[in-house]
Amino acid sequence: MKSLIYGYGITGKSFERYLIKNNISYDIFDENIPKFSKINPIEKYETIYCSPGIPKDIFQELKSASKVLTDIDIFFKEDSSIKIGITGTNRKSTTCFHLYQIISQNHSAGLVGNIGEPVLDSINKNDYSIIELSSFQLDKMISNKLDFGILLNIASDHLDYHGTYEAYIEAKNKIKSSKNYISEQDPYKIYEWIFGEKSLPIDLEDLPFRFQKITDSIINDSKSTNSDSLLYALKQAKKFYKGNEYTLILCGNPAKEGYKKLDINGPKEVLIYGLHKNEIDECIYHERKMLFDNLKDLIAYLISQNQKNILFSPGYPSTTEYKNFEDRGEHFNKCIQRIIY
Repeated sequence: MKSLIYGYGITGKSFERYLIKNNISYDIFDENIPKFSKINPIEKYETIYCSPGIPKDIFQELKSASKVLTDIDIFFKEDSSIKIGITGTNRKSTTCFHLYQIISQNHSAGLVGNIGEPVLDSINKNDYSIIELSSFQLDKMISNKLDFGILLNIASDHLDYHGTYEAYIEAKNKIKSSKNYISEQDPYKIYEWIFGEKSLPIDLEDLPFRFQKITDSIINDSKSTNSDSLLYALKQAKKFYKGNEYTLILCGNPAKEGYKKLDINGPKEVLIYGLHKNEIDECIYHERKMLFDNLKDLIAYLISQNQKNILFSPGYPSTTEYKNFEDRGEHFNKCIQRIIY
């Protein structure tokens, strides 16, 4: 019997490489790709290899019809490295990246999962695997085989997938069943907890689009995809701008958090653009808001006002207008050149 790859994004393509390597015959299904949009009845497939972003109701239907595996399930079974899983609503990627740099000073380490190399391309490559885990992955995995599990924080997110905040918390809390578990955000303290010794401090590199300083007055925080990350950016902006006035730019789709209402304190004005500008306007409380169809028009307004202090921290996911937050961040950097130069 053939197996089926369900979803043909980054994870789906890593499934394909894995199946080819293991001489397993397969079909591919992805409703967004015409040539892969038709498949045999689900029950005809021996195993379904499912990508993490597949909606929850569809995933449950697949499980009821056939054996379903995620890439994390396979990695837990076949990889021999010490597995360090990190999850949280915010700062997952940054914490993984910083911990990776600290561990890599003295050990063979891999940065895998949502950050770095797909887990199926990383089987038995490193002594330590640092895995960024989303709530989707935690929700779908069969069992927790992490040697070390770290929960950074929890705030309301991905309600469009989980349905309720309680279900989201339940998925995140699955990391607590790791062989060893801690709730900690400091990568140096995490390192000490894992290895039983302190690491010398090093000059840690940061990832792009996480409160990234484009100039002395312009911040690109495109990774801000929820209200909690936006509020964190506003606290950082207060320090960065040292009490001086600045403009906040928002965009994205507020459906993910159920159109949560939010008070914005700090910026002198809030500029909102894109397909969901009116929906965001309904969610945001601020005495001075302006709406724009696109970022180009918004930048033109900033130029007309000679505004230099700018915080781009969208606060919402970008998937209906951009490929991902990186695409959004790059678009902002390109458009903002009109102010920089």
